[in-house]
Amino acid sequence: MTTHTSVAERAARLAALAGEVALCLDFDGTLSPIVDDPAAAEPLPGVVELLGRLTARFAAVALISGRPAGWLAGHAGAPGVRYLGLYGLQEIRDGQVWVDPRLEAARPAVDAAHEDLRNSDAIRHSGAHLEDKEYAVAVHTRRTPDPQRWAAPIDQTVRRIADRQGLEVVPGKLVWELRPAVHADKGDAVRRVVADSGARSVVVAGDDLGDLPAFAAAARLAADGGEGLRVAVRTAEAPPALLAEADLIVDGPPGVLDLLRRLSAG
Repeated sequence: MTTHTSVAERAARLAALAGEVALCLDFDGTLSPIVDDPAAAEPLPGVVELLGRLTARFAAVALISGRPAGWLAGHAGAPGVRYLGLYGLQEIRDGQVWVDPRLEAARPAVDAAHEDLRNSDAIRHSGAHLEDKEYAVAVHTRRTPDPQRWAAPIDQTVRRIADRQGLEVVPGKLVWELRPAVHADKGDAVRRVVADSGARSVVVAGDDLGDLPAFAAAARLAADGGEGLRVAVRTAEAPPALLAEADLIVDGPPGVLDLLRRLSAG
């Protein structure tokens, strides 16, 4: 784990005030190593048990991801943890999956885009993987023989289909996600968790550009008099923009696990 004295002291302060602190964590690349097949992703051993222990001390523990909420709960289920999927547009509430009604209205467009992608030359010839995310569809090139070669053709195809179906494109590391043009980002989800829990401080952790809005929400809370700790997870693919905004940089999911253990120990 990469740290500096001032950051270590800040982390210790947050642990000491656990009852006033919300933990908002990404899943892929943060609690789980990045894998070629998204369906094969699993949290590191010990993560789920640790999440359960953290809920007993902290104001809130939430997983915030582009994954569906039900998938998150099924793969990292622990009592007391909140699961906000699709960047907060989906959540497990009282054991049921709540979905923003705007997503339901856009479901036919997502299904049509999925079919268009499946039949497109760029997807078929590249061997890119299509991931059905219920209310979004993602195109992954991590398993293709030559991701760099196919990046431009797939980007053009994805954007053309998204425009035709009235969807937006959210790019990531070797992935493009097509989703309804319903505004939601991880910053919105972080603010909801903080407000619902009454937390005065927040720790956010993530590994990709989609986590920058969560970082911004943490910074805003700190500017308003609370505490905010922005944790970037460093890998070979970590975006420089995310690392530049971090208060603390840890090395991969094992570094996140180590940090959570420190917070749990207080």
